[in-house]
Amino acid sequence: MNDSRNRRNLSRPLPERIREAREARGLQLESFAELLDVTKQAVARYESGLASPSGETMGRIIAETHQPPAFFITPRKRAGSGIAPFWRGLKRMEQHHRKRISRRLEWASDIVGYLEQFIHLPDLSLPTFDFDPATASADQIENAADAIRAHWSLGRGPLRDLSAVMELHGFILIRESVSCPDMDAVSCWQAGRPYVLFSADESSGPRNAYNLAHELGHMVLHSSVEVTSDNLNLIEKQADRFAGAFLLPQETFSKEVLGTSLNHFLFLKEKWGISIAAMAYRCKDLATLNDNQFSYIMRQLNVRKIREREPLDENFQVREPSILGESIKMLLDNGVQTKSQIEEALALNLADVESLSGLPKGSLDSRVVPFRPRLLGS
Repeated sequence: MNDSRNRRNLSRPLPERIREAREARGLQLESFAELLDVTKQAVARYESGLASPSGETMGRIIAETHQPPAFFITPRKRAGSGIAPFWRGLKRMEQHHRKRISRRLEWASDIVGYLEQFIHLPDLSLPTFDFDPATASADQIENAADAIRAHWSLGRGPLRDLSAVMELHGFILIRESVSCPDMDAVSCWQAGRPYVLFSADESSGPRNAYNLAHELGHMVLHSSVEVTSDNLNLIEKQADRFAGAFLLPQETFSKEVLGTSLNHFLFLKEKWGISIAAMAYRCKDLATLNDNQFSYIMRQLNVRKIREREPLDENFQVREPSILGESIKMLLDNGVQTKSQIEEALALNLADVESLSGLPKGSLDSRVVPFRPRLLGS
């Protein structure tokens, strides 16, 4: 009798949270079922709410997804249709990778929502544009890039720290290892803020700068666009054009292109902090170089086998995002919240909170290491 009453009093896991935990680990139904030693159909019933896992199975779910028990009974207030990220490699990325990274972005939004209870994060500062991808001209994209520079008072020269600039103006940046070769960066809107997750697997500063500028282009130009297989190529080309225009303004950069040798472009790279390949494409867009000259530069990169890893890449360090991590440190340092309170409020594995916030591994670990005395000489 008592056992039956105790079982009735136990909290039932929320079906959508079981699915969320699975997807966040990049697990498909079949592989998850094998780990749990149940059928694929059983997992589908757990995630639809048609059945609830046994205590033993729930223990395995907790162990395999690395989430605390509170995760599975804590509801989240999110848009019912989910987020709509801009996947640059949509046609190449496997669905389980897209779902995994989407969940990471959702968790970043959960962290932001928690922090905003205590800290005023930078306000979003973006001008609005009347932009229709289907009819937009190259000049409209160039003008949009110029307008962002003017709005943020960036001048017309090289940008040395785009990630800091974006964070200052209300973007939420996350840098994590994504273990997916088809994804350099991804962006989306959540609760009125733009989020960009860029891959820690990419160590080149110039490439990271371009990836961030590309995602900035999506946030500026395509906020109301539904991405489909029909318009994907178009909006990707528009984001590329925006990135080039934003990083390499026409009236200043084009005046400095005086030759087609790699040595000259290395000189330009040292100043502008942008890859040779990206500068070559920018020159092609602006007709500073003709098709033959563009092809010559790209052939030089291929012949010297430096297309993927260019010289001087190591001179430009990738800056880690800091807004989320510094905000959590502020809560802890000022005694506003404890590590235990953070864990309870977010109901997330603290290792995930650390990773998404850019905190060192173990910095939120509140476990006490026991002191074991030892006799001298033993």
